[in-house]
Amino acid sequence: MLNKLLLFSVLLFSSNVFSQYENGSIDFGLGAVISVGLQEEVGFDIRFQYTSQTQKDSYIAEYNRYFIKEFENTEVYNELGVSYNIRLIHWETLSITGGLGYVGNDYRVLSRAEDTSNLFFSTGNFNHGAVLKFRGLYHLTTPIHIFAELNLKSFGRRYDTFAFGITYSLGI
Repeated sequence: MLNKLLLFSVLLFSSNVFSQYENGSIDFGLGAVISVGLQEEVGFDIRFQYTSQTQKDSYIAEYNRYFIKEFENTEVYNELGVSYNIRLIHWETLSITGGLGYVGNDYRVLSRAEDTSNLFFSTGNFNHGAVLKFRGLYHLTTPIHIFAELNLKSFGRRYDTFAFGITYSLGI
């Protein structure tokens, strides 16, 4: 019985130590983004993230480029975001995080549209808002993780997105 308890403790400790990211690591990721509110809108995601020494929180800086296919033309716009995330749930190789951050884009937001909110402001051709981020991380191997996340943006439902992809830990 003592051997089983010791083995269980070692497995539990090792899964907590190696599960999310390395302490103080810088990670690079690539992924795809799909708009929740507009099905014709897809894009790609490039991200850098830093995981703190405690592995309980992380900082993400990301760039998204969206392509909207409307009839015969394709419209393109850019989005930048930074967020602070904390680990909400952790079980073996799966972690769920939640966070809050800033998001800005160069899309001409139509304030008259029914799916647009008033919880943002614009300076010139750039819109500024907030994002609520829920992210799931799955540990494939030591440097490689898969992520899937839901981004709820203050611009309104039409701008909410679902992103998924892969990150690589540089281990710095």
